Amino acid sequence: MYVLAFDRDWTVDVNPHPQREAVPLEWVQYWAHEAGHEVWAIGNQDLVEEADIPGTVESIRQRDGHVDALGEQDEYGYYEWWPEREERLHILAELFPDAEGYIAVDDLDLGHVDGWEHYHAWDFVEHVRQGELGLSAPPSTDLAPDGGFESGDAVRDVLEEGYVFELTHQTDGEQKTHLVTHFEPDRPSMTPLKGPPAFWFETVGGDEKFSVRIPEISALHSVSYERLADPLAGAAFAAVRKQVEEDPASVDEDTLQTMLSDAPADVANVDRREALRLAMGAVKHRADAREVAVNATFALLGDEPSALDRAALQALHETAADDPTVLKEHVAELAAYASQDSMYQAAATRCLMELAEADPASVLDAVPALEAAATAETEATQSYAVYALSCVAEAYPEEVSPAIDALIEAMQSEDETVQTNALAALGKIASNYPDGAEPPVDELVTVLDADAKRVRNNAVGLLGDLAQEHPAVVIEYADQIAARLEDNNIQARVNASIALHRAGEASPAAIRAQQDRLESALEDSSPEVRANVCSLIGNAYVSVPIDMLEEVKENDLDETVRERAEWAISRLD
Repeated sequence: MYVLAFDRDWTVDVNPHPQREAVPLEWVQYWAHEAGHEVWAIGNQDLVEEADIPGTVESIRQRDGHVDALGEQDEYGYYEWWPEREERLHILAELFPDAEGYIAVDDLDLGHVDGWEHYHAWDFVEHVRQGELGLSAPPSTDLAPDGGFESGDAVRDVLEEGYVFELTHQTDGEQKTHLVTHFEPDRPSMTPLKGPPAFWFETVGGDEKFSVRIPEISALHSVSYERLADPLAGAAFAAVRKQVEEDPASVDEDTLQTMLSDAPADVANVDRREALRLAMGAVKHRADAREVAVNATFALLGDEPSALDRAALQALHETAADDPTVLKEHVAELAAYASQDSMYQAAATRCLMELAEADPASVLDAVPALEAAATAETEATQSYAVYALSCVAEAYPEEVSPAIDALIEAMQSEDETVQTNALAALGKIASNYPDGAEPPVDELVTVLDADAKRVRNNAVGLLGDLAQEHPAVVIEYADQIAARLEDNNIQARVNASIALHRAGEASPAAIRAQQDRLESALEDSSPEVRANVCSLIGNAYVSVPIDMLEEVKENDLDETVRERAEWAISRLD
């Protein structure tokens, strides 16, 4: 048994090199389904469906037992992390350590990957024809079924014509006819099945699911929506959903509104998944039915969330990004999902984030849920929650103050965005209620030397805010704050001078201990820093040479700085 890893573009003939020979798709299918080799897609993952072979997601799943390493999918279907092509080969070699050989066929040069033989498609095809690789190309008859269709592509062409079909097929020596919908299983078998391509169908009403191979298919025809009757609810939802996606304006508004309104009321007798798919399509494509579609979506979400349920909430987020008001009536449901560690949490928190940005008042009741989500294990959920809390704190700092502990914990995150937004929310609370809680000075000091300048700026700025009510606490960290006077970011230096100025009254000695840094800061490029430093020198009687202050008094370009220098001189004389 060989492990064969195929790229798609400029490699397989579904997208061949414009001037070179490509590997026939039939060869890939033959080796996967007839010859018993392990055949995997390592490039463009469209090949997974085209050749009915496993790909990168399945390799991660088989290695780890789950796909958590890939993180969340964005609105375009891309994961947060994706292994480099070399790593994809290493994973396959790890999964099949006893293989006879490992062959990668790719237009990218992978010859440097240990243990793998690399070929460009055109060289690979020639080696196979010459019998030099231990792989045989399939005879032309090997893949030709003896049923009513010539190939898998012929079946796929029919499946493109609609969503509900009349299928006639052979099973157990009998010929049967069903009204069916076609579907792909949520998780295909890890080991490729032997034989011609198989297609999965579900009888209308959802009472039976089965697969049929090409030789068994006698006839397959699409069925128009007009032929569907009320009892065939699953097929009806599927047909209307297909129509909404392909030609939204053609779907009658009354029909659509009625189906979406009735589905939640009779969920036990309808195909929940198909009704949910229809609601998702209407949310996206039909503004006139959006409200009822959103209501239906929440009513149809399953108690045990599936990938489809999570996708439904993600679809609501996409819509809320343009029109957040569609979710205002569902804050309670979103809060319930956001507060629980489940597949719903990230998508629900993201919806609340969109609402908080557009209308902070609308999510006030969800602050406890956002507080819980702010300490979630997944970075995405935490990021959405903290940003939402920072939006609410902008207008309603008192309502967010109970979440201070969660925000302080989030401030320690390794994610710059989470840190920045947590600091922003804490800053709003501290500015309005500086004496309302124990100041998080210790925690702020730990991020004063963060790599991200926004984090440093916000942290030292917040210390300046806290110094108004808690100067004695803040001045204990005069050394760390004064170090920001040498920051390469001007705003951090300005904030540091302000924090020292406000806290200095509690301990002039602590300010005097920073004499060297204060003298250097007299030459800072920021007039605000220079002015604050002059005030610090005068207030704390720092023994700065008078001639340095005289130089500033006479020659500084900023009038305020000159006045402050003159005042400092008068204090030191």
